Amino acid sequence: MTQVIMIFLLPIGIYFYFFVERKDRDEYQRTFDDFQNTLSQNTRLTQTEKMNRFTMMLRNNGYRIISEDKESVTGEKKIFSMSLFVIGLGFFYVGVVIYLLYFFYFQSPHSVRYTV
Repeated sequence: MTQVIMIFLLPIGIYFYFFVERKDRDEYQRTFDDFQNTLSQNTRLTQTEKMNRFTMMLRNNGYRIISEDKESVTGEKKIFSMSLFVIGLGFFYVGVVIYLLYFFYFQSPHSVRYTV
């Protein structure tokens, strides 16, 4: 029974990776870009207030602040891909171990940099 489920997990994971997750990745980045554009165009806030809002936006979304100065802030976060995890399950658990090793040791984190 579990082998039948795993056979279906592989195509489901491939579908979600190529058609759902890749599209959502662009929308995810667009959310940060829109926030930066909206905040940069706000003339009522000082530079310090803008930087504080950028920092809070990153912290609220689970990013780790790497560097911060008066003009820019950089944060990074590793994003776990459920569709790649499901694809790994479709390869009878061997793929899960490989993906987890990749996630923890080799995956480069998603980096966001705000400059005022």
